[in-house]
Amino acid sequence: MKRAIMLAAISLSLATALPGAGAAQSAKDLVGTWTLATADAFGPNPRGIATFEANGRFSIMLMRADLPVYASNNRTQATPAEHKATVNGSIAYFGTYSLSGTDLNLHIEGSTFPNWTGHDQKRTNVSVTADEFKYVQPLPSGGGPPVPVAWRRAK
Repeated sequence: MKRAIMLAAISLSLATALPGAGAAQSAKDLVGTWTLATADAFGPNPRGIATFEANGRFSIMLMRADLPVYASNNRTQATPAEHKATVNGSIAYFGTYSLSGTDLNLHIEGSTFPNWTGHDQKRTNVSVTADEFKYVQPLPSGGGPPVPVAWRRAK
């Protein structure tokens, strides 16, 4: 019995000590800047940045790599098609965050999708290592099935 407990303790220690062997799950592990690696809803080679501050504040921006250039060179004078492509291909939001186990809880203070402003959002299956941050967006703003999202720590 003692041997089994010792082996379990050694195994747990190795899993948390070896790089990539385990996923850290505390809010302090999120602190820093992350660049978007994958998000299927934003097509191939998506662009994005997520910043998590030690004081519990965050900001996130995601966008498609192929957003159109506005012919007018003025964002207030874009065509309806240009505006639609921008809205369908990007989202930005900010507020406060907390991490509870494998759930990232976001309180949205402002968003380019106004329906989120003032509400809470949850990201599930959160995994954080030194260089990678992953989660599932269970209720995408554009509808559809849950979306896995992966970030890399900015260098």
